[in-house]
Amino acid sequence: MQQKSEIKALSSEELEQVAGGATKAYITAVRLMNGEFGSGEDSRAAIAALGLDYWSVQHMANALSQGYGQVAQDVIAGKYGKDAARFKVLSQAGYDPILVQRIVNGMVRDD
Repeated sequence: MQQKSEIKALSSEELEQVAGGATKAYITAVRLMNGEFGSGEDSRAAIAALGLDYWSVQHMANALSQGYGQVAQDVIAGKYGKDAARFKVLSQAGYDPILVQRIVNGMVRDD
């Protein structure tokens, strides 16, 4: 019987290495949606201080609020196929497959 491995929190540096910054952008987008950065210029300055492009984070937050989060979860579950087939199916369904992949990268990490 396999033992369940312990889950450890990753540092910001480890998160960036895992997903090329996608995880940090995803987490920041969720925080932005939750109002943690205030609004307007305060929000832009706080996100820039994290070393992220505000508009990229805002775009991801917009996509998450438009249902991309559920699509990303469905991709993780394998409901859209693999590789080029997944790209084609997502495109035909009206989704931006590159943005979906960035969100997926933000949701998962390699151990």
